[in-house]
Amino acid sequence: MPSPLSNTVLFKPTKIGRMLLQHRIVMSPLTRYRANDAHAHTDIAREYYAQRASEKGTLIITEATYVAQKAGGQANAPGLWTGEQLEAWKKVRDMMR
Repeated sequence: MPSPLSNTVLFKPTKIGRMLLQHRIVMSPLTRYRANDAHAHTDIAREYYAQRASEKGTLIITEATYVAQKAGGQANAPGLWTGEQLEAWKKVRDMMR
């Protein structure tokens, strides 16, 4: 028996800018605390995002990310103010392609 939601607009394709999404469910930004002590993503974070991006045409807005060391104080939250952090985010991006 099909889901009562299967024929709703929620599961119809939509276009956002140049992206064609296969459905209208979007993963919102959350903080997963999967970065290391230097606030750079780890293999477990890359695996987490790859799993969620496994369905082609899915939009994921990645987690809240500190843009400066003094911008936040939570351990293992990702950052984006060092080269190491930037390279770690690139690895996340590349796993989702």
